[in-house]
Amino acid sequence: MPADTNGRAAILMVDDHPEQLLALEAIVSPLGQPTVHATSGEEALRELLRRDFAVILLDVQMSGMSGIETARLIKTRERSRFIPIIFLTGTDRPQEALVAGYTAGAVDYIVKPVQPEILRSKVSVFVELFRQQRRIVEQEGRLRESERQQLELRHMRELFESEARYREIFTAALDAIVVFDEAGKVRMINRAAEQMFGVTESEAYSAPIDRFVSNGMHALVTPTACADAGDGKESVQQRKGVPERPVALTARRANGQRFPVEGSVSCLTRESERVYTVIMRDVSERVRQAETLRRQTVQLERALTARNGFFAAASHELRTPINAVLGYTSLLIDGIFGPTNEKQSEALQRSAKATRHLLAIVNDLLDLSKIEAGRLELTPKPLVIPALIQDLFVTLQPLADAHRSKLSIEHEGEPITITSDERRVRQILLNLLSNAIKFGGGKPIRVVSSTKKTPSGEEQVVIEVIDKGIGIPETDQRRIFQEFEQVGAPSEQSGTGLGLSISCQLAKKLGGSLTVESATGEGSTFRLTLPMRLKVKGARVSG
Repeated sequence: MPADTNGRAAILMVDDHPEQLLALEAIVSPLGQPTVHATSGEEALRELLRRDFAVILLDVQMSGMSGIETARLIKTRERSRFIPIIFLTGTDRPQEALVAGYTAGAVDYIVKPVQPEILRSKVSVFVELFRQQRRIVEQEGRLRESERQQLELRHMRELFESEARYREIFTAALDAIVVFDEAGKVRMINRAAEQMFGVTESEAYSAPIDRFVSNGMHALVTPTACADAGDGKESVQQRKGVPERPVALTARRANGQRFPVEGSVSCLTRESERVYTVIMRDVSERVRQAETLRRQTVQLERALTARNGFFAAASHELRTPINAVLGYTSLLIDGIFGPTNEKQSEALQRSAKATRHLLAIVNDLLDLSKIEAGRLELTPKPLVIPALIQDLFVTLQPLADAHRSKLSIEHEGEPITITSDERRVRQILLNLLSNAIKFGGGKPIRVVSSTKKTPSGEEQVVIEVIDKGIGIPETDQRRIFQEFEQVGAPSEQSGTGLGLSISCQLAKKLGGSLTVESATGEGSTFRLTLPMRLKVKGARVSG
């Protein structure tokens, strides 16, 4: 089944030690969500066939099928590939396990012993995201139902043109129908109206329409309701096939109870007599659901604000110790504290690489939180193209050499000077060039810089990063700019899936755009467009 019967989000916990499962359940139980236990990778895969989960807590070191193998299989299945996985491990080699876990598709990695508050906080974020996705799907369903209902109302009015079937349809209609005259006196009602208002047709006859509609007759008889209505003809809106929008009304039952309805009014003039027909539908449940959804949306916005605050605070706190680890590792590699043998040097190199990767993740999360919170600061300064790109080539040359990729730049005419935030422009181009090198298949990579004019006459600089690598399927080209999204096989994925999302948002902050053109097997072209001058309120251009 897709979700809990009460709308709760299930949590799948996988560990071959039952006592560990009980401990995890105790940690997440305050969240009030159902939990499912699995003592092996095989059992976890079976559970994933039965239902959807908000998040998976997966132990890395299990007998039989390991957590890494289980994660890879989960990510290959269409139904479960997007379920977030948090790895738990007690290994004494956390860095190697960390790399393997992220490569297998994990979104987070926690080393035992687990801090209950941290794990509970992370699980709660994914639970809330899962529930919001469900609410969005339900909202779309309600919108489709509303459109369907409006279409039904229009069809019902068209059917009234047939006198032969009028009474039959009038009586059997599921919506409440009330016919009243120019004096506001009720002439007839159908069975649905009898049930809605709690009266019989004989009791309603000649009663004022205001008895049933609290808004009064003026809310029903609008100028457009009977525009150009002639003998034997309905209003011009119906004759042209353009239905009026339903009117929000407050209805009243015989016992005095008020309730919301939607009504659609038409009129007919026949033998100098004009009558009005109002079709009404009780929308009490829809109004209640809309209010519930509004409150839930407010709660979700608060949760997202809290999440961004947590990301920012955690990132700031993590950067200092990570930088310290990276610094001391570099000192050991450089032999400052004495010589190291070959195996030690190799281990230190791996440790430094993993630490730099972790620092990049922390920086991505910090950037993401700043962008979403609207606290990203930009410092405009003059930048020269293509000199900036040539400088980046120096930084990326070791990575290009490792992948046997040749970097080249193409620029016609004189250098271009723009005013923008150098750090953010570098960040975008470094991400695009790194991706091109990683997925370029060792083929040449070109960077083409030029200028163009917008339809309004404003000049822009265009920088294209072109590779001849594996390419991106058309169905995935929009997805790659979303947060935590990666394409390709799990073995081809690296990082957090935030790079392109952040780059795209940064390009917009800089007043430009980031787009892609790609074909599978033919390579990709990422196009960064920036204005010649960044407009930032209150900012000073630094030299």
